[in-house]
Amino acid sequence: MSIELFVGSLTTPDDARAMAERILAAFTTGDSAPEGVLAKARELTHVLVHRPAAWVTGGPAGQPRYLVRITMPAAWHDPGFAGYVVPAVTAAIAGVEPDSGRLEREPHCVVQIVGVREHGLGLFGRPVSSTEVVRVMTQDFRDSGPAREAPEGYAFDPVCGMTVEIASARWTLEHDGVRHVFCAPGCRKVFAEDLGLSA
Repeated sequence: MSIELFVGSLTTPDDARAMAERILAAFTTGDSAPEGVLAKARELTHVLVHRPAAWVTGGPAGQPRYLVRITMPAAWHDPGFAGYVVPAVTAAIAGVEPDSGRLEREPHCVVQIVGVREHGLGLFGRPVSSTEVVRVMTQDFRDSGPAREAPEGYAFDPVCGMTVEIASARWTLEHDGVRHVFCAPGCRKVFAEDLGLSA
């Protein structure tokens, strides 16, 4: 995955690096997934900060503008994902603003989520599917053995270890009399494929 930030107001390479690190942390930090999975997600996510030679837009002059382009497998697109990522990335950028609430009042931070078609990404010198990317990110977790005990009303996604509320789980799969819950369709697909079930 890649996250590109276009901004016209960063003045030093240190400012650009700090902004990139804030965005990467916002995108790949949380309590609901194991640190190993998040670490692999950080390894596969690239944050680039660009300062264009020219930037023309309307509105009041002198206020920094931001354009964020998140490129990821199209199969991962889901309103829930956008509902999490857009506020998280916007808040990470707003954290360096003198007025941290400006980007929630003014349309000066545009976030675009761009989907790459299946097999439009490459790893290991070959095209890969979105499911293969999920496998790479979660392999260490899946190899780590039995999961810990989930809090009441929750279960752990068996593929990535993320905590999922059972009552509101959107992606489920019944196998051998057990209802498994998943955080995303990619995890459900990996689980089904591993068991030879139709996803």
